[in-house]
Amino acid sequence: MTGRGLRGRELARSMIFAVLAIDAFVALLFVAQPNYMRPLSGPPSTVWWLIPAIGIALNLVGLGLMIRIYRADPEAHRSWWRFQGH
Repeated sequence: MTGRGLRGRELARSMIFAVLAIDAFVALLFVAQPNYMRPLSGPPSTVWWLIPAIGIALNLVGLGLMIRIYRADPEAHRSWWRFQGH
């Protein structure tokens, strides 16, 4: 891999770590949200859990795609045998 490719992988690695740090911070905020002292009239409606669940799912899908792209070999294509010094 060339210097440009190594620099790109280092940038991608730092982006993944930044996303993980932001996710940890958001999870901390979600867990530490204030609990209002009022009697509950029943279980919370599904809308209040559906919106954060959609956000978490989309975030995890994006993180998974970032890791998949990071782990891919950019030089592995179907014609790799052509450049083996023939």
